[in-house]
Amino acid sequence: MIPQLVTRITQGVPANVPNPGDPALPGKSPEQAALQVLTADPYDLMLHMEQVWDTFNPWAPNPPPAGPARRALWAGGAFNRYAPNDHPAWDHLGYSYVLENTRAVQILRRVVREYRAGERLGIPSVATQRWLDATEVLLFGAANPIAPWLSTSAVRHDPEAVRRNAYWRMFGMDLAFGNEDNGPPAYERAAASNAGFVRLFEELLFELWQAIANIKNQIGPNNADQDRIFRLVEELRLMLRSRRQLQLLAREELAAATALGWAELTLLTDTPVVVDLKAEATSAANRLKLMGDRVGLPSHSRSAAFFSMAAELSIFLRNIESSVLNESNIALLYDAAANPPPPANNLAEISRRVITEWSAATGKDLKSRSRPVETTATRRRVAIR
Repeated sequence: MIPQLVTRITQGVPANVPNPGDPALPGKSPEQAALQVLTADPYDLMLHMEQVWDTFNPWAPNPPPAGPARRALWAGGAFNRYAPNDHPAWDHLGYSYVLENTRAVQILRRVVREYRAGERLGIPSVATQRWLDATEVLLFGAANPIAPWLSTSAVRHDPEAVRRNAYWRMFGMDLAFGNEDNGPPAYERAAASNAGFVRLFEELLFELWQAIANIKNQIGPNNADQDRIFRLVEELRLMLRSRRQLQLLAREELAAATALGWAELTLLTDTPVVVDLKAEATSAANRLKLMGDRVGLPSHSRSAAFFSMAAELSIFLRNIESSVLNESNIALLYDAAANPPPPANNLAEISRRVITEWSAATGKDLKSRSRPVETTATRRRVAIR
């Protein structure tokens, strides 16, 4: 939700949208847009979250209507004119998972705690104090007056535990670290989870790499297996959708995407809090490392790979989960020439980035394997024989 809002601010809004007589809102530079969001009143950000949720209510085609009180609330927010016009209006849960593995949220928690408890980190600028207000609300639920879109409550009070539960259910994976004090994490591990996700996902990345490497191979053997790629995509699609029956995890996904989108935006450039912490650097991963050093909590050693693939992984998984890919166009995932021209996403280039960065993040060589993974389709064929 946060990256999408920044993009809409950079694009601007034409006149008379959404109400006749409204003036046009000119686009801003990415830096100006980011600063506008990072220093916004947290109440305005929450109102926009409500607007996003109501605009793309997950219970389509029969969503409960947003009442006049709810519509009046978000219509009065500072970001009302930047209503989402694309679906989905927030990133896939995979985006949040890889970014959370950098340990950004736990580091930002310590930054907030240090600034609120004393002056060891120095006197925060006014812009950083505004960032602190919003961070406490968006990431840690401080005095939040609007809770419908949140995934926390008196029953589920720890937002990190809620996200860990969602990651476990959707991907069968935990984060690479424990709690903030390096103890074992405490969260509900659901009995139903996609425990086979990593196995199938990495097999798909391997097959895609074979196809990418052989796309221009005119004389040697061609190891691309288009049918197997489609079968893997199909099985992953069914697996991911099994956790979304009746739109389960939509609320948790939105809350996670907002929290991690906020963390990413904070670290993408030398924002006010980065400057105040003397953590200026040339990349998000290096800024996070310096911030972690300031508060005594190291970031993940492979944070650069996580930051580099987050946006692409979100697009990649959204396309796998959708019905866009079928047997006739599966080459979109590995053949750049088969993709439409910009500004459309080039799924082949996105696949290449995910393969490269997933390998770097996990330390696994996805360009080779000892034995192929058996898919459900393969097992059915064997059984029939």
